[in-house]
Amino acid sequence: MSIFKGITFKRANVREFLFFLLLTTVLAILIKLSKDYTKIYSLPVSVVSTPIDKVVSTIQPNTLDVTTRLSGFALLSNQFSDFELAIDFNQLEKTSNKQYRYIPEGHPLEIANAFSGVSEVTAISPQQVAIQIDSLASKDIPVKSSVVTQYKTGYGPNGKAALEPATVRIVGPKAYIDTITSVQTVPKNIAEVSENIAVTLSIDSLALHEEVRLSSYAITYTQGVAKFTEGSFSIPVKLINAGGTAVKIFPKTVDVYFTVPIDAYESITSNDFEVVCDFKNRNVEDDFIALTVRRSSKSAKNIRLATKQIKYIVVN
Repeated sequence: MSIFKGITFKRANVREFLFFLLLTTVLAILIKLSKDYTKIYSLPVSVVSTPIDKVVSTIQPNTLDVTTRLSGFALLSNQFSDFELAIDFNQLEKTSNKQYRYIPEGHPLEIANAFSGVSEVTAISPQQVAIQIDSLASKDIPVKSSVVTQYKTGYGPNGKAALEPATVRIVGPKAYIDTITSVQTVPKNIAEVSENIAVTLSIDSLALHEEVRLSSYAITYTQGVAKFTEGSFSIPVKLINAGGTAVKIFPKTVDVYFTVPIDAYESITSNDFEVVCDFKNRNVEDDFIALTVRRSSKSAKNIRLATKQIKYIVVN
């Protein structure tokens, strides 16, 4: 029994030794990581928020050597991260027509924030970054929508559809820009419509060259929708361009049918319509004249005549 007790005692001592060894190792690592260190990073540079008609041609140099002071924890964390300094276009100083410069020492906080856990930036090299920005060709062009709308029975469009924006600025190499006269939205089908339409449509940018950019890639499409009812009036037919010729026409009135939004129905009268037949356009062989609706109410849609022509007689 004494032999087993000795073995148990020795195992307990080993566990205690390993525990204290692990504990002291962890403490040593934590103490080391809590210290400050100096580290030089190579920081890539880019320019963002450039106007749509500008393009960055060169950035020289395209990296900064940044000497930093940071804790061991931050140093360890940064080993697994990629950093970049995104310079806003408005921070650039223009030196000539196409040349700009960026002075890193004037932006130490922004450069420090490009990293994680950096307490201080002690040095930045080089003293400045030279940037060339070229202008691109641009022009404003109209947007055309590709919307197919199916209305519920009794409903229809009320007024014209509107696009916002109705035009976009297109930017790119002049050789491509000159060939583009409009842009089209991605096709969209809207079914069972009974309420006003307001949807966002994407512009079909895949149809454009990859070097061409737009000021907006989405537009808002709106279309008023109303419930319609049908109405009709018996309208006198007016003969025009008969000159001194005595002409009789029959019938002398014709029924005009139309659809109108229900809320505008009461505002429409027969005086809003005018139906004419032009004697100059008569069919001499069959003795008839085609009818035309020369005036109608702006609210009336789908206007049609009960008959499209009338008979005439020249009185000697």
